[in-house]
Amino acid sequence: MGFRDNFQKPKLERINDYVWEIPKTFKKEMRVPARIYASKKIVDDMDVHVFDQITNVATLPGIINHAFCMPDGHTF
Repeated sequence: MGFRDNFQKPKLERINDYVWEIPKTFKKEMRVPARIYASKKIVDDMDVHVFDQITNVATLPGIINHAFCMPDGHTF
């Protein structure tokens, strides 16, 4: 899939103060939701490509339950 220059940050669903979810409806190919474990400030400061990367992970065959991104999620 690779990074796309036109990728837009998805709307995140707040699960609690430190868990955020991107629903699997965000990309047609997603098999599971993507979860990000971080404070709101850290999530707000994440590069947009982190969201593209974690939603790409959510499309992989064999993935179960969720794709996880930790607070140190980065692309470069």
